[in-house]
Amino acid sequence: MKQFEDWVAEVAGDDSTPVFVGLNAPFDWSFVNYYFHRYLQSNPFGFTALDIKALYMGATGSTWADTRSSRMAARLHPKSRGDHQALHDAQYQAELFRLIRGILPRARG
Repeated sequence: MKQFEDWVAEVAGDDSTPVFVGLNAPFDWSFVNYYFHRYLQSNPFGFTALDIKALYMGATGSTWADTRSSRMAARLHPKSRGDHQALHDAQYQAELFRLIRGILPRARG
């Protein structure tokens, strides 16, 4: 967990707040939060999480039923895929997140 914490700090940098991003972030965040608190007494993500399913709903106007990864993939056409191997699934979720961000309207201002 210390290596994970160090990696989060390195990737986020000194001037940023790390945000936990996941496909069904509430589920995954609960486990990550538990282990950070059990072994390090703190979670570098705090209570900051972004759910890919909810982001997809907002970006596309879809229903909750349409946020299954297979339905997102049919629309977004990712190159990778999830196979229940932790690293592959993380890479797949990161690609889905990037593709969803690509269809979001740009903020004005």
